[in-house]
Amino acid sequence: MPIELKDIRGEFEEKDLLLPTLNALVPDAHFYKILAIQPRGEIAARADFIGHTNHAVAMCQFSGFLRLAFDTDSDLVLSPEYSCPWEVLTEALALQSLPQANKMWMLGCEAITPNELKEVISAHPDVVWIHEPIPNDTSGFLDVLAYITKAERIPDGLKNVIVLQFKTQAMGGTTFERDHLICGERIYIWHNPQDIIRLISLICSDALIFDEAATNQSGFNLHPYLIFHPQLIIDPHRNRIKEYRNRLFGLTISEQIEVLTLNWARGFLLPDSPASQYGGSAIYTKSQAFDLSDSRLEANHQKGLFYSFWYENRSDLCFLSFDQHVFQYRIPKTRQIVPAVLAQRTGPEMLSLRHWDEAVGAWQETVRADDGFAQLCETFQEQACDYCLNAPNTTVDRERLLTLSAGKLRMEQDWYNVRKMESFMADVDERTKRLTFTHEQADASNGFRRDHLKRYIKLQMTVLRDPANFPPTIQDLRGDWQIQPPRAADGFRFNLVSLTGRACGATGIFVGLEPPNFVQQLMDDLIRTWGKLESRRLVIWYEFQNTIRFAHPPLPSITDDLEIPASIAREVTA
Repeated sequence: MPIELKDIRGEFEEKDLLLPTLNALVPDAHFYKILAIQPRGEIAARADFIGHTNHAVAMCQFSGFLRLAFDTDSDLVLSPEYSCPWEVLTEALALQSLPQANKMWMLGCEAITPNELKEVISAHPDVVWIHEPIPNDTSGFLDVLAYITKAERIPDGLKNVIVLQFKTQAMGGTTFERDHLICGERIYIWHNPQDIIRLISLICSDALIFDEAATNQSGFNLHPYLIFHPQLIIDPHRNRIKEYRNRLFGLTISEQIEVLTLNWARGFLLPDSPASQYGGSAIYTKSQAFDLSDSRLEANHQKGLFYSFWYENRSDLCFLSFDQHVFQYRIPKTRQIVPAVLAQRTGPEMLSLRHWDEAVGAWQETVRADDGFAQLCETFQEQACDYCLNAPNTTVDRERLLTLSAGKLRMEQDWYNVRKMESFMADVDERTKRLTFTHEQADASNGFRRDHLKRYIKLQMTVLRDPANFPPTIQDLRGDWQIQPPRAADGFRFNLVSLTGRACGATGIFVGLEPPNFVQQLMDDLIRTWGKLESRRLVIWYEFQNTIRFAHPPLPSITDDLEIPASIAREVTA
């Protein structure tokens, strides 16, 4: 049966409830805060259940998570599909540890049978429950997303309200959900009394049937939208699962759409399957005001939020660490009806990252997320190689260094802009190729990283250590060089600098096994892009006929400006 997109206003009116004003949907200049859990564990799958195999651990983790949700008073609290034990939710109901007014929790709950769900509802008559008719099936289970909030009922005052949305489409690929999932028919559209920003949730494979007709019915062309997509999926980049994102972010209205996908952490186990390599939870947004400063990208990186530019749709894609964590971040509203000077959609800012500490049974602050880069470097077994891992170098610095050293930069003056560096560009299928964030293990991503690192290591460990490889243009750097990320002070040109400070910097590139005509074309392109004077300290090394060779611009003539800092004809004083 076709899905029914249901305006939540009518559901609240039927229960004599006033529609709440949710902070996340108010079109002002304030941030809204999100707390999200990305659990890991072994999944049990039976004809009447999908959820955690180790229920005791899940109870501890999710009880701790909901305590954090209550203590942090976050505007939205999220968990992925099939993750939150119902016992944890009912415990929160008993303790009244629930969201405050204007806040909402959106919890993907473990599977439950219709009779079990009816028992939960009847055991909590003080809660206002909203849902489509519960089927009378005696076999199979429901996949439920629980929206928990507060709403005013006159004259009773604030009431706890739980809206239940049932998954409407079984996942393909296997027959388990097809055979046992009891599908719902209704997807709720949320908004405030002033209907401006809207919210909708697609439970995993609901996305498969969220076609153009559903898109048009939702009014994406009329309203800014926040889309929550909770999942339990081995590969969240499957074409059909992500098709709705490609469709939405390819539209001219996409600057008023944000998508939050939330999967289980990498390492989760489905029955009869190897451990998942994902993760893949992400924030999709688009804004000209997105904060791409090195400081913001570095701060987010350290707390487990990794930036990529989805070039195909000119959108910003921020991946969450694939590991098990609780993430807390804030983000500006997708629509801001305020004076233009105040309307700055600067993108997400990670506030804290927590990991599960089994010894104490609690979510503890994580000092720095593990991005996997150091482990990748270790696989090359080059202990003496300097990967510039220490401060003040940032992850963005390292990506620029590897890009320049490998000669893989775009032929533009501002090649160092993160939206123009290939390592920051997510592929058409959304997979990241980030050099310093290695959780994505697709062959194309791994090959891309390893090619950059092999070139960089060869440049530093072999080429530069042989004085014979220094052409006349940079002879002053023989035995007096160190490698460092390019800086703004030199126009992001130099990755080689003088140890003593007596020589000017230089651009050193190693491109591996390539023919001379390729190297000449690369050099000509760089000279044309940067300018003749700025390219004088450029050297491109390459392998040809089993030897290391180099190419460089011609030596300067006496008519060249000797005061140009990059000129090798300029006298250098100690």
